[in-house]
Amino acid sequence: MAEIEMADRTSVEVGVGDELVIRLPENGTTGYVWSVKDTGAPLELADDRVTPQSHAIGAASERVLKLRAVAAGQASVVLELAREWENQPAEQRRYSVTVR
Repeated sequence: MAEIEMADRTSVEVGVGDELVIRLPENGTTGYVWSVKDTGAPLELADDRVTPQSHAIGAASERVLKLRAVAAGQASVVLELAREWENQPAEQRRYSVTVR
């Protein structure tokens, strides 16, 4: 099992059992949080946590998502940065994953 950091990549090829790590800047005090809208069948969400960058009030944090490859195939991961009470996301990111 390998742990692969996505960093600035938008596509990647992995093996079954590998984990993808996606790190995104977030500031929950503004109401904007990242959420997983779709992972595709070959992937499952293994972990979703927020790591504070500082303990100061209103400080930014980092959303760390881990996706585990559970089967061979193609996946399109869709993430959205949005406020819960708004209809449209402020930002959307897409990642293409091939699991071999």
